[in-house]
Amino acid sequence: MALSKVLVVNKYHFISGGAERYFLSVMESFRRRGIEPIPLSVNYAKTLPTPYQKYFIEPVVKGGEAKIQNMKPTWQQQLSLAGRAVYSFEAKRAVASVIRDQRPDIAYFLNFNNHISPSAIDACVEHGVPVVMRMSDFNLSCPANMYYRDGHPCTDCKGSNLFNGIRHRCVHGSLVRSAVQVFANSLHRRLGIYKKVSAFIAPTEFMKDDLLHLGFEPHRVHQVNTFVRPCESPAAHEEREPYILFVGRFVPYKGVEAAIRAFCRVPDRGVRLHLAGDEQDAESARLKTLAKELGGDRIVFAPFERNKAKLHELVHKALFTLVPSECYDNLPNTILESFACRRPVIVTRLGSLPGIVPDGKLGLLFEYGDLDGFAAKIQWMLDHPEERERMGENAYQAVLNEYAEDRHMNTLVDIFEAALLEKKSSPAAEPVAEPLSA
Repeated sequence: MALSKVLVVNKYHFISGGAERYFLSVMESFRRRGIEPIPLSVNYAKTLPTPYQKYFIEPVVKGGEAKIQNMKPTWQQQLSLAGRAVYSFEAKRAVASVIRDQRPDIAYFLNFNNHISPSAIDACVEHGVPVVMRMSDFNLSCPANMYYRDGHPCTDCKGSNLFNGIRHRCVHGSLVRSAVQVFANSLHRRLGIYKKVSAFIAPTEFMKDDLLHLGFEPHRVHQVNTFVRPCESPAAHEEREPYILFVGRFVPYKGVEAAIRAFCRVPDRGVRLHLAGDEQDAESARLKTLAKELGGDRIVFAPFERNKAKLHELVHKALFTLVPSECYDNLPNTILESFACRRPVIVTRLGSLPGIVPDGKLGLLFEYGDLDGFAAKIQWMLDHPEERERMGENAYQAVLNEYAEDRHMNTLVDIFEAALLEKKSSPAAEPVAEPLSA
């Protein structure tokens, strides 16, 4: 069954992180295949222009801020934001409007929770549009989305006991926000909204196992590697420069402090630690103070690089990269960018990361919380340049094969067509609302 149009739902229509890079890249890939992607997002100030912007949902809080934790809403706006997390009729109307006008064959839901509520799924199903949903994080089983709280990994809510999220105040340390999120997740389970999704895309085997643990049928859960395009920057043929690279947000769960402390335990050999993610905020200031105390001028801070060509140049010239996550990352885009630039990665042995970076093949693993072990892995990488380059070449081969764009898109289109075929062969009936079995 030939695809013509795909509704692609994501909260941001601009680069905010890895989820949005995938969002914009997959729409570009659809266009190259003659499939028209129809984006639906919230119309934040940074929104990139699109002919479909007229369908976008207006933000609750006007202005330039798109991240809920950084907004300063009035109490009325707080109620509206809670409604977006729980069940938004405004979002449902917006989806119904774009479906009536554009008549997409299928809907592809990406990173949408709390900004575009799951009511959008109901709108699709009610208008006969099957939904395929890609899991960017662990929001179905963790109120905080990443199995992290109070400075350490946490899986207390995995399964059915979401109320630990209220007890621990997992959402930005707020009792109210945590309660809203737990109520929203519980309601969505009770309504069986996610049972109406035709297929789930899990970027990693770890995420697939998480969905199966929640009780979703195995035939509806598909592990599909995210794609990344091979990078052939001119810098690929230049000499490596003496620095180790971290790229990402300066937030506690990304492990920037661990990277600083571990690096400073490695003897000075003229190698710098380059941290690209400085947003000039309080956390950045704290990390700069720590770096000055421990490493002096051995540690360099730079803004997060949103220009892809410049980012690739930065990665290409590095000796290797660090992804010392302290939360359960799903599939960090920085790992794939490193692979695409022939650079090996040192990652935490936590969550999905060991499945992405086999130890000694595409990079190295260290145990969560073991700073001496982390430092030892950095030291090993510096001491073994030939093995380091071999791992970088292995990583690049993984990009050409396991993370190839054609492989990803062929699999994705097959899943879409199977969902359409299932819809065509099934009686037109509303799915039965039932709670998740977990």
